[in-house]
Amino acid sequence: MNKDFRATILVTDDEASYRNMIKAVLEDAGFEVLAASSGQQALEIILRRSIDVAVLDLMMPGMDGRELMARLLKKLPDLPVIFLTAHGSIASAVAAVKEGAADYLTKPLPHVDDLVNTVERVLELSRLKRQQNRKVAAKIAADPFPCASPAMKKILEMAARVAATDVTVLITGESGTGKERMAEFIHLNSPRSTAEMVSVNCAAIVDNLLESELFGHEKGAFTGAVERKPGRFEEADNSTLFLDEIGEMSIGLQPKLLRALQEKEFRRVGGSQTIRFNARLIAATNRNLKQQCAVGAFREDLFYRISVFTLHIPPLRERPEDIQMLSERFVSEAAARFCRPAPMLADTTRKVLLDYAWPGNVRELANVVEASVLLCDDAQLQPRHLHGIAVDAMISAVAPAIDSKDMLAAAERKALIEALARFDGNRVRTAEFLNMSRRNLIYKLKKHGLLNRDQ
Repeated sequence: MNKDFRATILVTDDEASYRNMIKAVLEDAGFEVLAASSGQQALEIILRRSIDVAVLDLMMPGMDGRELMARLLKKLPDLPVIFLTAHGSIASAVAAVKEGAADYLTKPLPHVDDLVNTVERVLELSRLKRQQNRKVAAKIAADPFPCASPAMKKILEMAARVAATDVTVLITGESGTGKERMAEFIHLNSPRSTAEMVSVNCAAIVDNLLESELFGHEKGAFTGAVERKPGRFEEADNSTLFLDEIGEMSIGLQPKLLRALQEKEFRRVGGSQTIRFNARLIAATNRNLKQQCAVGAFREDLFYRISVFTLHIPPLRERPEDIQMLSERFVSEAAARFCRPAPMLADTTRKVLLDYAWPGNVRELANVVEASVLLCDDAQLQPRHLHGIAVDAMISAVAPAIDSKDMLAAAERKALIEALARFDGNRVRTAEFLNMSRRNLIYKLKKHGLLNRDQ
């Protein structure tokens, strides 16, 4: 690990004495530690601070550790999570590891060095994963979306042309279609590619903190501003600034963004100094911004400023001919990340993937394939290995004889009903259990006529 790097650790434990002990141990080891006494407090911390590792107590009142991890990973998908658990709940900790946790330790700790060593090891693995992801990103520059559909080929041609310019680009499309990946493609093929693209998800940061995230703040600008903090516009100087989900930005902040883009300058929150910047802007949204403008939810002048060049990515269901090519790409990428041979897609698996509706689009396909490769120890990836879509509980019973869309639809409907019943109709917990967004869950409920069943 780089000795100059001081990682920030989020520690969440409802027992004050144990929480303070862990905090002291990690601080003595050279880490910056942010402590939370509940899951809700932990979620509030990540809205205003960047963290590198989360250390969570598994059994907490209210929001337990597993539910907190699910919510953290929804906002920070690459965040390593370490659980602390009593001996009696080891089975739950093992289940949590299967759900995405990096590791777990038992309480009380046999030796405090065990925690420090585990955090250092998880940080190193995270660093290696980021390094591997950068290698994958380099490949994206040449071939971001393996595709056979004429529509996607035309979009990629236009993206390659606009990449060489400094024109502001707006990328539209449903959630999960690959808007951020398209932004990376444009950046990596631009004259600014030697610098890292800076990304901000406007939907993941509460309104009153987004201004500080974008423009930075001076010490004492507001409660909690204990030191000067540069914003993302400063970080993106001479590079590319990617504003994802820009349609979620509050109407009050939009004029400040517009002025910064027009004047190429801004002031930090609480500051008087004007700061010049030279960043290329790429924005993305899953909303119809023209409709937002019509109802007064988005400024028309800002819309025209960010949409000098617009690229619309169609949903995966409108280009099924791309599913096989994308699946094979994701298998190869996942196998490289897990340092294992890439399995071949069985014919029955291809049919399952082609017949599925993919309401989560390319992101859902990538997640399903990654989890499935992790579970597959065979030379071929069979339907029984598929994990992360609502029909996975039924696949092993019907494969390899699956040859009916009706059978898949019935299996998916049954899985939705059972999951809703398990969580008493709670859509948030049902969506997390099925590893999908709440929006995708509602889409499926509408599709199967179940929207009012959980009410």
